[in-house]
This record gives sequence, C-alpha cells and structure tokens, in this order.
Amino acid sequence: MRYIDEYLKGVRSYPFHMPGHKRNAALFPGLPTEGDITEIEGADDLHFASGIIKASMERAAELWGAKRSYFLVNGSTCGILAGVTALAKRGDKVLCARNCHRSVFHALEIGGLVPVFVAPETEDGLCFCGSVTPKAVADVLSANADVRLFVLTSPTYEGVISDIRGIAEVCRRHGVPLLVDEAHGAHLDLSPHFTGGAVAAGADAVVQSLHKTLPALTQTAILHVCSDRVDIPRLEHRLRIFETSSPSYILMRSAEYAVEAASDSAMFDRWSALLTGFEDAVSGLKNIRLAEKGGAVYDLDRTKLVFTGVNGTALQRFLRTRGIEAEAADSARLTAMTGPGDTKEGFDLLAAALAEADALLPPCADGHFPAYPLPEQACGIEEALDAPAEAVPVPDCAGRIAAEYVWAYPPGIPVLIPGERIPPAFAEGRADYRSDSRLLPRFMKVICKNY
Repeated sequence: MRYIDEYLKGVRSYPFHMPGHKRNAALFPGLPTEGDITEIEGADDLHFASGIIKASMERAAELWGAKRSYFLVNGSTCGILAGVTALAKRGDKVLCARNCHRSVFHALEIGGLVPVFVAPETEDGLCFCGSVTPKAVADVLSANADVRLFVLTSPTYEGVISDIRGIAEVCRRHGVPLLVDEAHGAHLDLSPHFTGGAVAAGADAVVQSLHKTLPALTQTAILHVCSDRVDIPRLEHRLRIFETSSPSYILMRSAEYAVEAASDSAMFDRWSALLTGFEDAVSGLKNIRLAEKGGAVYDLDRTKLVFTGVNGTALQRFLRTRGIEAEAADSARLTAMTGPGDTKEGFDLLAAALAEADALLPPCADGHFPAYPLPEQACGIEEALDAPAEAVPVPDCAGRIAAEYVWAYPPGIPVLIPGERIPPAFAEGRADYRSDSRLLPRFMKVICKNY
C-alpha cells in the first residue's frame, strides 16, 4: 500500500496555499508540479507524523526490521547530522572511522564534539580503504573509556563492508551506541543476494540513502532506529533542526515508492542475475580485474564494480568514447555503480567496452591506499575554524595546524581536519585533494603562528 501516493492521486481541492505553481502544469510546462503540495488537511506532517506519512514510515521499519524509521528529504547528510548530535552531547568524545563521510565531521563541528579515530585496514595492492575490524574498535575503546558514540561507514563508496555484528558486540560491551552510515547500502539484507547490512547486525541507528541503490529520486534517504538506546524525542528534535520545515511530497512519495519496490524480491533476483552474467563476461580479461573481498576487506558489496589493473582515469576516458559514464576514477581504479534500474543492454555495453580497453590500455601496477598517519589534534575543530589563518605553500605546511578541511573527493573522506597538526607525509606527498577554501594544490590555510 502506498499511503502518500494514493492520497496525492486523490487531491482535487483548489490550492489557495503553497506552493506558488498551484499544481498548474498548463501554465508552467516542464515543471513537475503533480503531487507537489504542502501540509494540507489529510496530507500529514513529516515532523509530527500521525497519518499517511506515519503509516508509510512504519511500512519501511517493518521491511528493514527497525524499531522506527524516518524518511529524510535532505539526504543521508541530514540523518548523519541529526543522529550524531542526538546520540552525543556537546563536549563528548566520539569515536569515528577515519574514512567517514564529511557529514560526520560537520556533525562533530556543529555539535562541539571531540573526535577519536580508528583507522580502516590497509594492505599492499589495495587501492582503497579496507574494513574496520572489531579488534581495532575494541583497542581504541579500551584506551578511551570516555567515548560516548562510535560512527562507522559500511559499505564504503567502494563497497567495503565491515564486520558490523562483531563491532556491535564490542560497542555493547563498552556501553557505546553504534551509528552506521549505510548510505550506500539501503539494498542490503532485503534479499539473500545482497547481505551485510547494519540493521540486522545490531547497530543502534542506521542512515541509508534510498536514491543510491534503490529506485528513488536523488536526495531521498531514511534513518532507522534499531534499539532503545536512542533517545527518540532528542532525535526528532535534531531532525527538525537539520531537515527542511517544508519537506517535498515529491521526495516523500519517491521514498515510499522505493520501500514498495524493495518489498518485491523479483527486483533483487533480476539485479543479481544481471551482475552474475556481467561477472562471467569480464572474468577472462587479461589486465582489468574486479576487486574482490579478502585480506583487509571483510566483505564486499558486489553491486559496486571497482576495476583495477589499468590506469583508472585512462579507462574512464575510453569508456566515455563508448557512451559510458562511470561513477569515479583515479590513476589506480575506476568505480562503476550498479542499481536495480540497470539493463542487460547496459551491462553488455560495459562488458564489450572493457574487453576493448583490456586489449588497448597498458597494464599498471596496483595502487596502494597509504596507511596515512592519524595527525595530532592540536585544538578543536571549532577553535581552528575561528582562529586567524593564513595561506602557506603546501611544502611549507608541515608542523602547522590546519585551519580547513582537506578531502579526498570523491568520496568525501578527510585527509586533514581543522585543528590537526599537519604531518610531513602530507606536505611532502600529493596535494591534488580538495579543500574548503579551494586553495590546494599549491596553498593551504593554517592557523597563524602568533595565535
């Protein structure tokens, strides 16, 4: 049952209310006005849901096996900001996987929280972050008994899944809630084909982007509450802060559509079959290889196709000549995202293009994602951002204190955060990252020496 959808189809009243287009498609051709309404009689209210939106979110909670679920129309970023600041209080220490998304660090900044880090695994030949292990989490929590929350990304942008069940057990032993950024894993555990999800594995709260891996419009997401350790009134208050007070019914309708689509196992059967056929088609390539689980990778979401063995940027350029646009690429790899909307024709096109590229592009050695040292936190994020700063050449910034974020983007994970003392490895290494000031690659903002 699509509660929101059925309501919107039945709206017939004349709209002397917002929005200004008045659902008049004849006057505004090309504008998707159908179903774009506001909180009128019977339409419910996302922030105080008691009718059709409440019923639709309850349907979502039932599907994923959560205690409560909240539709998000400001993306997973909204859920991360609300979840982190609801589960931790100003001044608390928060344990974060170092490869968390930028939204986690913005939540620390806004919430006045103190970061403590755990690093994902690395290994020779692995050109992206590996999994975070339960042992690594246990070691950091044992050394920091005052940590009040752990935030982890699983799966990552490249599809790397951590042992959430084992990590959740560690967190319970230490009395620390676990919030999982599962933006790239809304499809997990909804069928036997794609497993490794965080809701069933024991996380306390999970944030998912519906639009990334399910049939939903961009910006739709969902937040699942999975245990009694989440203060519901506090969480709902944070959602009212970070989410628009005018939530789009087009997006909520889209979220509802994704929930209903994901209730049909046939969608996942079809997706899995297409992936299996594609995997078989590219298994005989000489140089180009699909990343696999093992070693530092506890598990891997097979819907993310990470190709290594040739220069990823060169491969991206070649695929564009064949009418294919991949998700991301660098010198070591190319990442292609798949979804339930993919077709056999699309997979066949990609497989044929890869076969051509395999014969034309020279092989290259596997890249290596470095075990980047966790820098010293010389001062808090807020303090560093408010301090007087100056731009200095990157080679001269070693030992100085960062006054801005530096991101590896995509996927938006930090190399440096404000307040960290810049290690020589950064000043001497690559500087083709993104910074908030856009000064890189030649300059970087640092706190003035006389501050």
